[in-house]
Amino acid sequence: MRMHPKILQAMAAGRTPHTLWLTFLATAAVMLALTGCQSTPNPDALSSDADPAAVFYSTNELHEGDVVDITFQYSTNYNALQRIALDGTLNLNPVGPVRAAGRTVVELQRELAKVYQTLAKDDVITVNRVLASTAIIYVSGAVLKPGSVELNHPLTVIEAVMAAGGFDVSRAQLSSVSILRLEHGQQHAYHVNLKRVLAGKETTPFYLRPFDIIYVPTKTFNY
Repeated sequence: MRMHPKILQAMAAGRTPHTLWLTFLATAAVMLALTGCQSTPNPDALSSDADPAAVFYSTNELHEGDVVDITFQYSTNYNALQRIALDGTLNLNPVGPVRAAGRTVVELQRELAKVYQTLAKDDVITVNRVLASTAIIYVSGAVLKPGSVELNHPLTVIEAVMAAGGFDVSRAQLSSVSILRLEHGQQHAYHVNLKRVLAGKETTPFYLRPFDIIYVPTKTFNY
């Protein structure tokens, strides 16, 4: 067995075995403490490209139709109470259109601080959502009650289908359910296999976003 350098050094100095043992314990304690100070990476802190299917709909984000109250601590002439337009912007005096939809209240405050930097330098800007618009999603196709479903909490595709009365057992083709989503001015289509979801074989839920359109296709019958 290879002896620790500290012990060999103590033996050379003529120390007793009892002293050697105390030296060994002290050295081991120091090494253990140093090892314990080393941090291990937190897997939750690692960044990765999020799958659109797995992203939660955040109720903290501002959306078209929300009414926001913007107040300045000193430059009160810039105060505004506005509804976010359908294009997602606020038309603020005198800076013009500012993107608000898709941002949280805090993110909008930061953006306004930049926009008004030359007009109201170092002023304290506060943004409050006075009235939140009612976000909805649409469910169509082979469901029992097609139509709109209110989105007031995180909702998955299977939950939305159940809120629409459930699927038509004799007609619904659950293996290829489509979700249409408008992102950055472009229409995107995602597909979810609800057959696997119901069988417990799909562990990643697909969370919906405001104004998503769910389409449950009908089975094709060959006669």
